[in-house]
Amino acid sequence: MYVTKLAYHAAFFCFFVGSDSAKKVEVKETLLDSAVADMQWFGPKQKTVLVQTKKGRLYRTENGKDWVDITDKLQDRAMPIVVDRIIKSPADPNTMMVVGTKKIHFLSQDAGKTWRRIRQKATIHTFMFHNKRSRWAL
Repeated sequence: MYVTKLAYHAAFFCFFVGSDSAKKVEVKETLLDSAVADMQWFGPKQKTVLVQTKKGRLYRTENGKDWVDITDKLQDRAMPIVVDRIIKSPADPNTMMVVGTKKIHFLSQDAGKTWRRIRQKATIHTFMFHNKRSRWAL
């Protein structure tokens, strides 16, 4: 119920536990444009988090405290992207595809730091990464 209420208010709370024995907890509130639609962890230690909102925006953090709206990095010319879904590669924790509306899709191989546009003229209904080879897709 707390998670539902959190998503309803379009706020994202991050909890951090320090490494000392006193277990300090720090809470920081970050407001998003809308409720959370999807959240996925990336990188070899799963420390990079991407959040997709209901309005199709994409937020990224590497430390859990500082969230950055990276949606504008995923633009092709002047056409803005609306993120439909995030697809993570099971073979590589750094590789993902962002499927957007209007046939605009992007691939990242460094946990969302940089992006490359996927040239696809048709709508992508189903996309799956290969289980063992991160550069292969079905």
